[in-house]
Amino acid sequence: MEIEDVPTPALVLNVDALERNLARMAEDCRAGGVALRPHAKTHKSPWVARRQLQLGAAGVCAAKVSEAEVLVQAGIEDVLITTDLIPSTMDRALDLAGLSHVTVVVDSVAMARELGRRTSRRGLELDVLVDLNLGQERTGVEPGAPAVEVAAAVAEARGLRLAGLQAYEGHCQLVFDPEEQRRRAFESYERLATTRQLIEATGLRLPWVTTAGTGSYRLAMEHGTATEVQPGSYVVMDGQYARVQPRFENALFVLSSVVSTNRGGHAIVDAGFKSLSTDMGAPLVKDQTESTYQFAGDEHGRVSGLGVRREGDRVWLVPSHCDTTINLHDRYVLIRDDGRVQGTLPVAARGRST
Repeated sequence: MEIEDVPTPALVLNVDALERNLARMAEDCRAGGVALRPHAKTHKSPWVARRQLQLGAAGVCAAKVSEAEVLVQAGIEDVLITTDLIPSTMDRALDLAGLSHVTVVVDSVAMARELGRRTSRRGLELDVLVDLNLGQERTGVEPGAPAVEVAAAVAEARGLRLAGLQAYEGHCQLVFDPEEQRRRAFESYERLATTRQLIEATGLRLPWVTTAGTGSYRLAMEHGTATEVQPGSYVVMDGQYARVQPRFENALFVLSSVVSTNRGGHAIVDAGFKSLSTDMGAPLVKDQTESTYQFAGDEHGRVSGLGVRREGDRVWLVPSHCDTTINLHDRYVLIRDDGRVQGTLPVAARGRST
């Protein structure tokens, strides 16, 4: 298939750019002396996860149990589920722990005890990280004494092994001023370091400290508290992350076609809300700094600044948020730098949100 023959709208992945991104992150983590555990919630593909492991990743992250199910069933042998377990997800996670090395996180004494009861009944021993809130105000126990209490509950529960801390400073990822980002990130890492010291002062050990994302991984390495980083978006990038992390290339695009030129200076394309996520704003038009895209409904977009266009012309769009755009599509169309189509790849964990 030639790129001109690809039905649109299509989610297009440049495999050459992907490979360069994977290699750069692996190299950075080796040079920085931290383990890499990339987040599969971005690409949702066991094939990409295997490439990351082949390049030296310690394992991968999954956002939800259902995402981990796809990875483990595809043969991925080391998965950290980064969303805190609740009773309705615990048994499914324990099923996976019988097939692969699965680590989970908890952020309350009650959930630590409940997980311990279920794990001990199965005769399993499960690695558990205490999930710490560093300012994102999402999941995670508060730093300091509350975290010490949860760590003690994990350590005391039969069937659980306290392995370390997870502390994602998500509120620092897309801070576009470098000095402000560094200030916020280092404040978060200081809270993390202090809490680790408090827990270890009780006699517990926390050899594993996992944090950071694409926007902050270098700051985490510079601070020195983290033993592992969890970047996800670096594999393909998007319009937002490209503003804070220019080391990596845009490898992901939504290919659209002009379907109407009746609106004067605007070209109407066949990619709208159903093909492009909106949570981070509108996509960019690839290599067209003077062009802008506006959503025009479920199936359409309005692109200005393209010059004279004809029906059927192709318009390449750079998603504003890669994770949520990928989750709208069943497959990637794979291309090379020279535009050759290499086939397709399923978005295997699409819609796996439980």
